[in-house]
Amino acid sequence: MRKSEIGIKAPAEVENEFSKEVFEGLRSSPKFLKSKYFYDKKGDELFQQIMKLPEYYLTRSEFEILNQNKEKILRILKPKEHLELIDLGAGDVYKTKILLKYFQDQRVDFTYIPVDISKNAIEKITTDLRSDIPGLVVNGICAEYLSAIKVLKKNSRKIIVFLGASIGNFSIKETMDFLKETSEKMTPQDLLVIGFDLKKDPDVILAAYNDKAGVSRQFNLNLLQRINREMGANFDLELFDHSPYYHPESGEIRSLLISKTSQTVKIPALDLSVNLDEGEPIHTEVSKKYSLKEIAALADTSGFEVVENLLDSKKYFADSLWRIKQT
Repeated sequence: MRKSEIGIKAPAEVENEFSKEVFEGLRSSPKFLKSKYFYDKKGDELFQQIMKLPEYYLTRSEFEILNQNKEKILRILKPKEHLELIDLGAGDVYKTKILLKYFQDQRVDFTYIPVDISKNAIEKITTDLRSDIPGLVVNGICAEYLSAIKVLKKNSRKIIVFLGASIGNFSIKETMDFLKETSEKMTPQDLLVIGFDLKKDPDVILAAYNDKAGVSRQFNLNLLQRINREMGANFDLELFDHSPYYHPESGEIRSLLISKTSQTVKIPALDLSVNLDEGEPIHTEVSKKYSLKEIAALADTSGFEVVENLLDSKKYFADSLWRIKQT
């Protein structure tokens, strides 16, 4: 029996990267903080609340897709030997559990490899799955996506799932780097499942990132609070507004934290003072929405081919199944 473990990247390495990227982001113009750092223990809890909000359609849509197509995914995959199910940005495994339980019910021989930058998430996944799905082999990785992909074995049969429209948080360069690294670890028999939030009514999209209950606001502001907790900073959360906006042409929704006044924030752990003008933004997140044509073009330019796009009933979301393009 393969042993469950948490490995690959020590949490201290992730924390050091956090400090480095906060320093770089808050000294840049315009200022920014990377959305991957939303997810500490408090951030994980807030995101669980967001997923249950009426405005946040993404989780419900993707859950519907996976629940209705789990048999099809396994049929396309046709595993005949040991399989690795690699879950990039695993979070709480709410959606992936559909595949885990179905694969186990079908007696598929597989190891589950959840990847998440949050140590809290990996520890909770490993603990919870021991009781939720007895006998499941779990090898957790605390790391960013690219770091985890680089250590994967190419010759192992695998299905890589990248759910939740997380690819929309990447820049164009990051997207291509991610897909290049992923393709290099895949064989023609492997399958990549990527979640894409689709272009739709702008009001529907904006509401998902600016809910009436204000949980999205708390989620963004928690990033400043995290810097306070971990680096001794003195961000006053009352002096910032949460302000998302959406560009239908580019398909990008961007979240900003706007300084309400001129202020100076000190971050002792970084030996850094940050001057903010009244109305100055700190960019915290970009989430790109795609059309089906854009998904096909992205697959083609990155050396993949679309096997099938699986859509929810409202056509709000797509889980796109990709294989390496045959030459």
